[in-house]
Amino acid sequence: MASGERLFHCGDVCGLEANEPATHTASAVALQDTECCTVPIEALRGSLADPGMRAAILANLRRQADRQAELLVAIGSMKAAQRLAMLLLDLSAEQARRGVGKGELTLAMTRDDIASYLGLTLETVSRLLSRFRSVGLITVRHRMLRIVDPEGLADVYADADRIARRGPGD
Repeated sequence: MASGERLFHCGDVCGLEANEPATHTASAVALQDTECCTVPIEALRGSLADPGMRAAILANLRRQADRQAELLVAIGSMKAAQRLAMLLLDLSAEQARRGVGKGELTLAMTRDDIASYLGLTLETVSRLLSRFRSVGLITVRHRMLRIVDPEGLADVYADADRIARRGPGD
């Protein structure tokens, strides 16, 4: 993933931009098998007349905007461990929202993609994943990642120095 690209989840909206520009400024790269649905703007406008659809569309767009704002804050002000913890918790929360996963994630992104997305180096991401594993926060096998201690990961997200104070099995 290139810097500035967004991470989309099932059900997210891509390409809906302010002021309906003649050409889209957004881009998306599929990191796994993906299905997309094209909705003409006229059909979307018609759907907005239905209060339930309008509420669902606006809630989806708000959730995406909040996640994007959180990422920008993370890249600008958080330590590397906090950024990675944030991403893993976000991926897990999205899977839980959709009723899948139960703490186990299939990482569609490579470690290099994760590094680019979070504004880190590949070495930092690999080192942090190893550290998270060694202190019992996660288990990793190939692209399968299981969050063993979500509260501990949330602690790291809140304060990156907490990982330094944790020992194996804490």
